[in-house]
Amino acid sequence: MSACTICVLNFKGGVGKTTLSVNFAAALANTPKKENQNYKVLLIDADAQANSSVFMLGEYWKREIFPNPEKSLFGLIDRVRKGNLKKIDEEDIIGEFHTGMRSPVFSIEKKILPDGSSTYIDSEVYWPNLHIIPAHYNLISLERDIRYGEDGKLYISSFGGPIQYFELMDRISSYIKEYYDFIIVDCPPNLYTMSENMLYFCDNIIIPVIPDWLSTNGINWLIMQVKQLSQRYGNRKKEIRGIAPTLWNVRELVFSRHIRILSRSIELWKRSDSYRDLLGRCEIWTGLQRLSSVNKSIESLRPIVDYHSSELARVQVELMTRQILGWKEE
Repeated sequence: MSACTICVLNFKGGVGKTTLSVNFAAALANTPKKENQNYKVLLIDADAQANSSVFMLGEYWKREIFPNPEKSLFGLIDRVRKGNLKKIDEEDIIGEFHTGMRSPVFSIEKKILPDGSSTYIDSEVYWPNLHIIPAHYNLISLERDIRYGEDGKLYISSFGGPIQYFELMDRISSYIKEYYDFIIVDCPPNLYTMSENMLYFCDNIIIPVIPDWLSTNGINWLIMQVKQLSQRYGNRKKEIRGIAPTLWNVRELVFSRHIRILSRSIELWKRSDSYRDLLGRCEIWTGLQRLSSVNKSIESLRPIVDYHSSELARVQVELMTRQILGWKEE
């Protein structure tokens, strides 16, 4: 069965895309399948800021990926752009494929010392079935270097004919779609070439949003833009499946008010014949509140599912993860 592909998307920065992407990936990889094996999960970091990559790989990213951009998503897309049609395979992915080769994914933990300094120690938790294609700052240059005509077509001789500029990622992804159960994409906060490639590649969309006036007001425009793009993708159906409020506090009534406003807005969109295919199964989730444990997990380079099962942040992440697990069975 082909992988369930999910992009975490919002044009607004600072809304928790990376936090959700990394923790969804970790929570899914921490979930057992019926065969007593955990799900195989790949995270693709498509944001040039590379925050998901640093979160999951720590010093390994700084040591191995930063000086070698060809080992990142930038290298994959750049080689296709230059005519190399090699599919994504194990050599392009960071993670364990063979027993005995410990993966660098979440392999270290950052400890804050009493004097305020920090040190890194080996993690006792092992993540053999959670892999990543990391990002690199050079992804920004691809937005400039990928040239296409007014019709949106790229002319790369190796393809034997023109392709749409948003097809680059999908053209080299057959291996990963068959190997993994879930693929999570952390998208950049824009709708440029990289985001469009990831939208074409993925079937499902999750939108994180801070439930305040500015963020919720922008959701309507985001929905219209995603609909416009999906119409260009032909028969590649796209669905916004979840909207996840983030960085909110249950004690502040303004957040609860905007969650209600957002819920009513989505219900109105669903009544439109034009948007029913995009939003028909969309749900407003409880999301992830602004909790000290979330900040602590980022600071220590650990996923939230490493915390005790009663920790509120873990409960909230796992509630959303259960929704995603159901998509795999559809």
